[in-house]
Formats: sequence, structure tokens, C-alpha cells
Amino acid sequence: MNFLSELIEHDNIKILGIVTIVLSYILDALGKSNYFYIATSIIIIILIYTVYDIKKMKKSFENNTIAIPIVINVASNESINYALIHLFKEVEKNSNIDNLQKNLKKYYNITNSDLTFHYNNDLYNQECLISFAQIIRYQISKIKESLPNNVHFHLAYYNKPSVGFVVGQLFLEEELTLYQQNQTKEGFKKIATINTRKYKTEVNDYSKFTIIEKISDINHDTVLLSIRASGHKISFNSASLSKYKNIIKMDANHSGEIFLDEDWIIYAQEIFTQLNKLQTQFKHIVIAHSMPESIAVIVGKAINNYWNIQITQYEKGEYRPLIRLDKFSYYF
Repeated sequence: MNFLSELIEHDNIKILGIVTIVLSYILDALGKSNYFYIATSIIIIILIYTVYDIKKMKKSFENNTIAIPIVINVASNESINYALIHLFKEVEKNSNIDNLQKNLKKYYNITNSDLTFHYNNDLYNQECLISFAQIIRYQISKIKESLPNNVHFHLAYYNKPSVGFVVGQLFLEEELTLYQQNQTKEGFKKIATINTRKYKTEVNDYSKFTIIEKISDINHDTVLLSIRASGHKISFNSASLSKYKNIIKMDANHSGEIFLDEDWIIYAQEIFTQLNKLQTQFKHIVIAHSMPESIAVIVGKAINNYWNIQITQYEKGEYRPLIRLDKFSYYF
């Protein structure tokens, strides 16, 4: 948005228009010229302050990293606009920012539709899912190009952890703060900020998971990695999982859900460490999981996109193949 457009659309200009109309009637009724100079001075003061306010706000944006909230909803009927409103409030509170939503629209023409993405097509339709991801990636690049300074994305992603691995790959190069739905699903809470390489640094010891290895055929090139980091247990008796000869189980040491005030990055680090180990031993890794969406996003952001990793989706007692991350990365 150019400066003239910003000036015309500023709230003070609307006030200025009203003041001008009111004063014109008053001056006309009074018929005294000295009141004209008073009125003109008031109009000039409002105009000068408006120009100053615009310059000050633009300078503030240009001198600081700009916070951009993003909401991604996959296969959920929950209101994405409500989620965005709540996310804006959380970002403003955590980043000490005022009127972020209003200022993004006013100064950079970034609207709610630029920040929300809702996928409600068939989850197993690869073409649709890839197109959806491409739209998000394009919009991320477009937003970055339209802003004068560094961008820090604030992401609220919800409903399908399996697609969360894909979402993480869309933010490979971006600084990212993640927000997880609280247990009442009435809003989001900040759970992790990724602005260093800690999230993809291997650990020497596991503090969040217990690792159980069942390797029956070392010559077989496929391994199943099961990850349980939430209250739902993984069904190894299902036909889709019972066929695997080599199984690595990662069971969280806690029971139930991860507390929102824990260090979620450590969970992702331990999963990344195990994946990095397995990709040197096996050609093909299959992941069956029970975890929060944000953990999947962090892991997806951490892993190399050329690793042969098959993500599954639990449905009706079975774990259906959803997407291979190395093939997905071909499109980006």
C-alpha cells in the first residue's frame, strides 16, 4: 500500500472529514473570518499528526521482526476465523504488540484470508493435499516478499498430526512459534519457539521416551517406528502393523497428554534422534503415531526431506499410508 492510500484510509482522515464538515457549518453561521484560521489550524494539526503516526508505525515495522499469525486447519469443522482471532490475541500478548491484525491490513494489505488455510477434501487424495501445501508455501513466500523486514511466523495447526509432518516441511527455513490447542479446544497456547537449531540437535540420552527395540530381521530394509506421545495407544494387532518384522517403539514416559508448559522441543529432538539413527540402518521407515499436532510439525521441520519416511493415518482400527515425505518434497 502506497503512502497516499495509507493516508486516505487512516482513521484520523475520517475524523478530519467530519471535523471539516462541522466547522464549515459553524463558520458559515458565525460569518467571522478569524474563526476560519482557527479551523484551518485544527485541520492542519490533525493532518500533520496523521502523517507522523503513519511514519512512526511503518518505522516500527521496518525496524523489528514482523509477527505473522498463520492458522492451518485440516479436516476439522471448527471455525478457522475464531482460531485466528484467538491466535492474534495470543501473539499480541506474548510479543507485546498492539493492534497487529489491524496494522497488517492497514500498512501491508495482509487480510485474514491470507493467513488462514482450511483443507476439507479427501485426506488420501495426494493431488489435493499437495496442491493445498503448495498454496500455503506460495502464500508464505508472498508474505515474506511483501514485508520490509524479517518475518517470524506464529502457527496454530490443528486436527491431523499425520499432516503435521508435511506442514513442518513447509516452514523449513522460517523462524516459527507454535501454538497448541488447549484440552478444552477453546483456544491455543504457545508451546515452543524455534529460532535456533536445538530442535534438530541429537540427544545422547532419552528423558521423554522409553525405547523398545524388536528387530527380527536385520536384513529386511523396512522398519516400523511407533511413537506414542499422547493418551491413545497404538494398535499393534492391526493387520496394517502386525506384518512388520522390525519394530522400534517410542513410548512417552508420561501417561496421557503432554502438559502445555513442558519443553515440547525435547520430545521432537528425541524423535529426530531416533529417525536419524534408523535412516542409516534401514532404507524405508514407516511411522505409526499417537501425538499432538505440534510435535509432528516440529519433527517435520527437523527431518531431511530426502529421507524415505512413510507417514500413516489411523482410521477404523488400521493405519493407512498417507504420504511419503521424500516424494512430497519433490513438489517444493
